[in-house]
Amino acid sequence: MSNNTVIVVSVLCSSVEQKIYVVLNETVPCVRLLNATHQIGCQSSISGDTGVLHVLETESDLDWILSSGPHPPYMVIMETAFFNRSVMMRMKNSSRVAGVAVIISKTGLADNFSPHTTCPNQNTGVYSESYGSDLANCNGTVWNPLGNGLSYEDFSFPVFALKDENQTQVLRKCYEDHNQRVNGSAPQYPLCAMQLFSHMHAVTDTVTCMRRTDLQNRFSINPEVLCDPLSDFNVWTSTRPLNNSAKGHAADESVVIAATRLDGRSFFWEQAPAAEGTVSGIVTLLATIQALYPVTQEAPPPRNIFFSFFQGEAFDYIGSSKMVYDMEKNDFVIDMNNVHSMLEIGQVGLRSGRSLWMHSDPVSRQNKSVDTEVSEEEGKLSLFSHPLPPSSFQRFLRARRIPGLVLADHNTSFTNRSQIRISPGPPQFYIGLGPRVHGPAHSVTRFVQYILANLTGTVTNLTESQCQNPSELSTENKDLFSYFWVSGPASVNGTREPFCVRASVRLSKAVSPAFELLEYGSRNYSTWTESRWKSIRARIFLVASRELEVMQPALVELTETKQKNICIS
Repeated sequence: MSNNTVIVVSVLCSSVEQKIYVVLNETVPCVRLLNATHQIGCQSSISGDTGVLHVLETESDLDWILSSGPHPPYMVIMETAFFNRSVMMRMKNSSRVAGVAVIISKTGLADNFSPHTTCPNQNTGVYSESYGSDLANCNGTVWNPLGNGLSYEDFSFPVFALKDENQTQVLRKCYEDHNQRVNGSAPQYPLCAMQLFSHMHAVTDTVTCMRRTDLQNRFSINPEVLCDPLSDFNVWTSTRPLNNSAKGHAADESVVIAATRLDGRSFFWEQAPAAEGTVSGIVTLLATIQALYPVTQEAPPPRNIFFSFFQGEAFDYIGSSKMVYDMEKNDFVIDMNNVHSMLEIGQVGLRSGRSLWMHSDPVSRQNKSVDTEVSEEEGKLSLFSHPLPPSSFQRFLRARRIPGLVLADHNTSFTNRSQIRISPGPPQFYIGLGPRVHGPAHSVTRFVQYILANLTGTVTNLTESQCQNPSELSTENKDLFSYFWVSGPASVNGTREPFCVRASVRLSKAVSPAFELLEYGSRNYSTWTESRWKSIRARIFLVASRELEVMQPALVELTETKQKNICIS
């Protein structure tokens, strides 16, 4: 081959897409979730959805998008101020919207916004027609009055969040140069357009997608998974080690469970900062363990304290329902008869003041012994009790009427400031798909696991090999302890000396029992799944006409495919 031929092939193999499109890398999609009865979330068509850009800043912009603009369908760019139920539902019910991109500000905080329902987890808690009917469906208290239910809507167009300020400015510049109205007159081609890809594989509900996945696994040579159960791990430890190889009732053990949750949820995929609703509880329980654990080792309390961090609670109590289920079928280190009582740390961010409130279950307190136990604890804490908010404790009450309290910074409705924040710094608290898809546990789960090991463990002189295989040593007991090889603190010169920590810290599965039972339409357990997809991407480009707006992306895809074949050959 001559040098000239090499140059021609090199030019040909440079990306056509790079010459035509500006690819937006820092984006986060709204994806499709499913439960026993519904699909919710967002998706694009299989080839992506395309529309002319229009920035929504005023009511007249909305009217232009929905009725008078001459170049529909539109890709709507909006600030968080316009990202509310009213605007989104008007766009959902219009055929003139191809997709939405939400610009997230630096602070990312939006007051009076919660995409959840007004009564979170209302169908999987303890209250029902047969138990505390006057409290069922939040009849006594609307716990989340700001909830607009937006996360439970099904949008047939893609909705993305824009993370990068520089790329947001590129979008605005493209809009101002080509699409902005001048003196009210319509802009002329060429126009700035956007294409969003977020086609989801699963449809209808969890029952449908799991059935189709099961059929593919049975009969297809190359089966395709359509959706996956939301799952991860709970983290737990106890002041006295429990034998992890022994399942069922633990003889001579009476435990008090101290618990909080690990997760939150948001409108956009994997973006759940959960600072007040979740992080405040995690930090408080970790601080409690740090203070109590040394004392309990010096002077053991009469009851074992079982500390638990539940994962997936925002999605119908995944983690707590799994632990209770395992206890009931004797597949956990203790059973429900070992549980004396429970104290749950809820939202304790104290944003609205310095008051804390205790919440208990008025139905179980009709039992005299339960009421006595709860009253004693209230007296110790000098706090007045209110009915239960959404809490993991409700799943334990469904199994057995045990004494229990939930500590929170609100006596009625939630007080946390709702958030839409896209930030690469803080950890995110969406449960995700856990080990079945992503391998190791969620980063937050691992973080809490290692912090617990640091707070409650003992430094050993085991080598790295011994630490990873402690069962080979007669002096170590893997039934009672887990072993962690940690990097150690940084020295003055920046080096670290790793060592092995022995601690009674464990992970246990946080996946709904519905998937173990194959009851995908269960009314008793969480049935949440996340759809799979092949491509999540966004790009903008100039289009010369309405006809080319539709044809251009397909032509580029075809050209790219042919180009790849030439380059490979």
